Amino acid sequence: MTDRFETWLDEQQVELLAPPPGAYPSIARSARRRRAGRAVAGVAAATLAVAVAVGAVHQFMNATPPPDLPASTPTAGPTKGPTEAPTTAPTDRPTAAGSTGASAPAGSATTQQVTGRCRTDELRVTAIGAPGGGAMGGVYTWLVFTNTSGRTCSLYGFPGVSYVTGASGTQINEPAVREGTTAVRVDLAPGQGAHAQVRTGQSGAYPDTCHPVEAAGYRVYVPDETASVFVPWRVKVCSTDGVNGMLIGPVFPGTSG
Repeated sequence: MTDRFETWLDEQQVELLAPPPGAYPSIARSARRRRAGRAVAGVAAATLAVAVAVGAVHQFMNATPPPDLPASTPTAGPTKGPTEAPTTAPTDRPTAAGSTGASAPAGSATTQQVTGRCRTDELRVTAIGAPGGGAMGGVYTWLVFTNTSGRTCSLYGFPGVSYVTGASGTQINEPAVREGTTAVRVDLAPGQGAHAQVRTGQSGAYPDTCHPVEAAGYRVYVPDETASVFVPWRVKVCSTDGVNGMLIGPVFPGTSG
C-alpha cells in the first residue's frame, strides 16, 4: 500500500505558488512590529522589577522597629542563708550586759541603741576594795566606770593606770601591766557600771628594794581615750621602778562581786 502511494506521489506535478504582490513588505512590517513589541515588553518588565525592588528597600528603611520585648524573669531558685540583712552591725567583740542585767530583747520599747564607745567625760571613775579582799599577799582594788551620760555606750579592753602623788602630781613606779583573760565589749546603759581589777603585792614583802611611799590615788585612762582622770585612793606602794609593779585586768560588767 505504501509503495503504491509513493509511486502516485512521484507522478504528481507540484508547483510552488508565488506569494501575491505586496506580500513581502507586509510580512516584514509584521515581523518588525513583533520584534518591537517584544523589546517594549522586556523593557517594561525590567522597569517593573526595578520599581518593585526600590519600593521594597524604601519600605524597609522607613519601617517602624518593633517594640523591645520585656526581659524574661528567671525563675527564682532556692536561696542560701537569710534573705534580710541583720538588724544590728556585726562585731568581732563578744558583748556583755551592764551591771543591771542583760539588755532588753530586740524590738523592745526599752531597748537603747549603742551609739559608740564611752567617752571620758561620760563616765564617773571611782575605786573600791575588790570583793573578797586580797589573797596570797596580793592587794586587789576595783576601778569602777559608771555611765553618767544619757545614752548607751560601750567599753572594751584595758584601762591605762598608774599611781600618782596627787591630782596633778607625778607618777610613782611604772604603769600597770595588762593581765587577765580576753576582753569583752561591755554595753552600759545610763547609770550602769563596769569594773577593771587592779592587783599589787604587799609593799612590806620587798624590804630592801621597795622604798615605799604613799600614793594619793590612780591616774586612769578609759579604754581608747587619751584624756585621763584622777581617782583618789591612798595606799602604800613601792617607789622603785619595776619592784612590786601593778597589774590591770580588762573591763568586765558589774560593780559588785
